[in-house]
Amino acid sequence: MVQPMNDVMRIAVREQRQSNAIVRTATYTLAGGPVSVFYRITGETLPPPLDAYDFAVIAALYVAMREGRHVHVEGPVSAALLRNVDEFQEIWSLWQPKYRRVQITADQVVPTEISDVRRGVFAVSGGVDGTYALLKHHTGHAGIRAVRPVCAMLVHGFDIPLREQLAFDHARDRIAAMTSPLGIPLSIVETNWRDVLGRDWGMDCQATLASCLMQFRGLANVGVCGAAEDYAHIIVPLGCNPVTNHLMSGGGFDIVTEGGCVTRTERVRFLCDYPEIAAQLRVCWEGPFTGGNCGHCEKCIRTKLNFMAVGSAPLCFDRPPTFAEILSLRTRNPIQIHFLREVLRIAAANGMSGSWVTALRLTIEKNRVAMLGRAAGRRISGKLKSLREPTAKTGSQRARLGRDLPQTRTAVNR
Repeated sequence: MVQPMNDVMRIAVREQRQSNAIVRTATYTLAGGPVSVFYRITGETLPPPLDAYDFAVIAALYVAMREGRHVHVEGPVSAALLRNVDEFQEIWSLWQPKYRRVQITADQVVPTEISDVRRGVFAVSGGVDGTYALLKHHTGHAGIRAVRPVCAMLVHGFDIPLREQLAFDHARDRIAAMTSPLGIPLSIVETNWRDVLGRDWGMDCQATLASCLMQFRGLANVGVCGAAEDYAHIIVPLGCNPVTNHLMSGGGFDIVTEGGCVTRTERVRFLCDYPEIAAQLRVCWEGPFTGGNCGHCEKCIRTKLNFMAVGSAPLCFDRPPTFAEILSLRTRNPIQIHFLREVLRIAAANGMSGSWVTALRLTIEKNRVAMLGRAAGRRISGKLKSLREPTAKTGSQRARLGRDLPQTRTAVNR
């Protein structure tokens, strides 16, 4: 049930069109004051003028739910988006009560547009998941679900900050080396969203990505992003998940998540059929801001193992990992252990052996035991905290009781 709220987050959108760029700015009245989020679109393909402000709603939806403030858009919003985000909020308010359902209204509600011709803008960052999604549809492997790519979209301001221009230029050049031979235009979206609205990137990332894809409404009617975990090992609640991703769709623009039916190693196996593209992959986000792969972080080592499990050299790296590098891997969560187990399973199925397989088996066991130990430590810490709280409460009650006693009795007790 939507709770009555007096404070309203108002959203105003402005668009400026130039010969080689489009700048769209959404201004939000937040609890701490107004903030402006810009989207600067450049590249080989630019979208037509906006006819709905759906992207601005999606971009601030988690923020509005966290602040518990109704939203009013000063302009048009599609009826389909309002229906979708209503269900979206129902789901998240059940998963995490800190997200409260809010009412969303607009100056104008426009009808839903439906087209049988699926034209897509594909989110790419140079990684395995987005590249797999783009190639699967471009090459016709998506079958009846196929979306014809009209452009690929790279965002500046997500994993590479806006201030790191040289690193971004390097990343863009690597991705252009993938898309150009395919004849797919590459467009860039620069945004300060993460700088001014970002609070919990793990939760907010998918909604922010959807708001960037929606910039191409009119040019495309589908926004495609790569899946993270496969469907057999999805984790909820996380911001990117197959339950709520599609509910960020608006009228005439669907958000589609591609790749959940295969594991990450299977996606790498598919990319190995296109070695000139696989050689340009950029998966690193932990290393220095170079726009390339550091080759040493957890994700870089794991991606090398993805290649090796299917019998391929790690095409986007200069060398395979050493025994010590594999053994020193430290996982942060259960899904990373699952990723390593998946590599080991596929390596075994492909008859792979050698010291790297031994090191992988050892590091999985080491991280499994360490994760169990950390979980036990958290449980013990929680129990100790719960034991301390009643003691602190009793002491506080005694002190309060002493203050309330008559002065004569207090003096005797002293």
